[in-house]
Amino acid sequence: MAPPQSGTKPSKVLVLTDFYPVGLQETFVTPTLETTSSFFDYVAIIPTNLESEIEGGMREVPENVTILSETWKQARQTWPKLSLFSKLSLSLPFIFSSFIERYKYSTPISESLGEAAYARHFSKYIEAAVDIKEYQAVSAYWLNRPASIASDLKRRNPHLRFISRAHRGDIIPRDNRKTIPFQPTIMRYADEIHVVSQDGVDTLKSIHPKASEKIVVGRLGTTNHEQTPHRSEDGCLRIISMSRIVDVKRVDLIARSLYFVSRPLHWTHFGTGPGMEELQELVASLPDNIDVSLPGFIESHSEIHSTLESKPWDILVNVSTSEGVPASIQECFSYGIPAIATDVGGNPEIVDSTCGHLLPPNPSPEEIASVLQEWDIHNESRRTAALNRQREMYDVEKNAREYANSLHSKL
Repeated sequence: MAPPQSGTKPSKVLVLTDFYPVGLQETFVTPTLETTSSFFDYVAIIPTNLESEIEGGMREVPENVTILSETWKQARQTWPKLSLFSKLSLSLPFIFSSFIERYKYSTPISESLGEAAYARHFSKYIEAAVDIKEYQAVSAYWLNRPASIASDLKRRNPHLRFISRAHRGDIIPRDNRKTIPFQPTIMRYADEIHVVSQDGVDTLKSIHPKASEKIVVGRLGTTNHEQTPHRSEDGCLRIISMSRIVDVKRVDLIARSLYFVSRPLHWTHFGTGPGMEELQELVASLPDNIDVSLPGFIESHSEIHSTLESKPWDILVNVSTSEGVPASIQECFSYGIPAIATDVGGNPEIVDSTCGHLLPPNPSPEEIASVLQEWDIHNESRRTAALNRQREMYDVEKNAREYANSLHSKL
């Protein structure tokens, strides 16, 4: 049941992402958007990335969700054509706050003004495309540029309730900086920040202690599914991984570990990216007891779930260098599939010895192989514990309802 609306006025929310629903990334948005959209009469969603290369693929969205793709394309086309003077003019409302950020956080003024210009440029296109006064709330899926744009919309339209999600890469400053540029401004205008892990909450509060009351745990999640009865019965260990093939995900490390596994093993990796060619070269020389499938990007989220439900899987493997709480682990847990994961970010909040195995933050191929070699396919307690962990902490309907209630609050 949807949260109560204010009078009879249709409830409208604007959702800002990086690329979603365009491209191959942000797979976690799909289940949360499906649930969150059911709490509003109308949802407008818009990608906000103006600089990175666009990848193919387009995800389906619920019927009451409109994609503002033309607005995004127009903003994207004009952004690189702006002169330095034009960008400086756009950032004028934030000059004072940029000096404050320089004083408190040592952020170069040029960087905070650059982010301000980006936010102002994009928010102007949004305000030209929609009647923002008809919207009650704005939701950013990342605490960087989507949230920067949302904060400018809030500054100019104080009636908006502004809530942002936060993960990990959008919290941790780079190059030993004290904060991500422009983030102090985001913290000032945001009504709430929903961080996917307690680890992320603690980190963000340490960076912005005066905004601590706004920062809460807001877990993502996945749909509850029946525990699959399918598991390997032929002596072959079947492992699965799901991620972009980029440096932070270290998918190549999984491949390198398989050189040291002597038992029959089948590995399927869903996802693609810049490292696909190197990965294909690595798996081509694996020993005969190892079988590998690399189906690449799967556009339909339902196809992923159909695969998880209908085929035997014994373990999900995640060896990232940094994580919030991986959607892939949550989804596998919803079917009772245990996980092996590195002890980074929010991973320890979902994976422990009862439902999987935590690897060191920087495991060697041999360490990963040792766990795979000794894995007991028939350990039912791990499967049950994985399912229960998802039900208790990562039920998307329950978590999305809490997020939607926060968006509706005080409207």
